[in-house]
Amino acid sequence: MSMLKNMLKGGTICGLLAAGAMFAAAPTAKAALVVNLNGGTTITDNGAGDTDPATGQITNSSTVAGFGVAITVAESNSPGTSSSGLIQISSLSIKNQGAGQGSLTISVSDNNYTAPGTNGSPMLLESDIGGTFAKGSAAGDSVSFRSFVDPANVQPATVNGTAALSFSNPSSTATNAFSGSNSVNWTHGVGAYSLTGVATISLTSGGQVNLSGSTTASLVPEPASLSLLALGGLLAARRRRN
Repeated sequence: MSMLKNMLKGGTICGLLAAGAMFAAAPTAKAALVVNLNGGTTITDNGAGDTDPATGQITNSSTVAGFGVAITVAESNSPGTSSSGLIQISSLSIKNQGAGQGSLTISVSDNNYTAPGTNGSPMLLESDIGGTFAKGSAAGDSVSFRSFVDPANVQPATVNGTAALSFSNPSSTATNAFSGSNSVNWTHGVGAYSLTGVATISLTSGGQVNLSGSTTASLVPEPASLSLLALGGLLAARRRRN
């Protein structure tokens, strides 16, 4: 802003044109890693509610709509690496402390991913979840998880979503594990992209679920790479038979 003030004080047309060019060329501001609870409570990386001083990681404990929520780590590797763009919930524990049935939606998002890939690159968005319903949670308690990627870098991403990975607790007499993964193809745009992972939990009073989930953007393997992988698998199988 001191640069802009000096140009305005000089009163030159060149200064004003330079200032306009400076703002026009400015990249999209990084919104940073964000956790949102039930569409209301928002925790931003290194903002209020984040007890982890590291950039790209959020740790938080909250009570929202009768639910006790403990996010050990939500993390992002924006702007990505040559192998993947990643956003994930490393550990999430949720307990319904209310008197009746309730549901909670938690989203983790970040933007300004530029890697991997470039404009027009065929990409893959993978969604993964795993966890357990705690013993004593009612049969029918449920969890679902979806991943989204937006080539226009809008945060949170709400387009190019994977199908929901949904799980229902089969019984209340034991700890019951669940896991799943799926993917969807998309195309890298001219600029940065955003990623969002969304978990939706429905629990009866006293029900508890512990989970982790990840949203990963990677390049679609080229046919030659797939052929090499297949050949490697055949050679390994022959060695085992011999």
